[in-house]
Amino acid sequence: APRGLPDLIERAGGGDGALRYAFTGTIAAAEWAPYAPARSALVYASEPQAAAEAWDLRPADVGANVVLGEPEFDVVFERSLTTQTGLQIAAPSQVVVDLMTGPGRNPSEAEELLDWMTRNEASWRG
Repeated sequence: APRGLPDLIERAGGGDGALRYAFTGTIAAAEWAPYAPARSALVYASEPQAAAEAWDLRPADVGANVVLGEPEFDVVFERSLTTQTGLQIAAPSQVVVDLMTGPGRNPSEAEELLDWMTRNEASWRG
């Protein structure tokens, strides 16, 4: 995202709904349990190329700040939510799994989100 993550979030949240996507990782976790500023965006997209074009993303060999992943199964989109800014985010259960297996501080972020999920079970369970 050449203009940074705030621009990406604004572009994605202001879309016309044609793209099927869900942000996960730090950006999604911040909706419930902010831990630290996001340095990168992890996004599931059913059509990554279309998402990259719509959000004006550029390929990067070094210093990438966005990872687009095309899920093999649509389960990552189940129970996804829309934030007040219009951004589609994965369900907390999906986000915590993604953080647990992520690099760097992601496992610590997962612990924070798990704590929130324990305290607020009624708000995220179906």
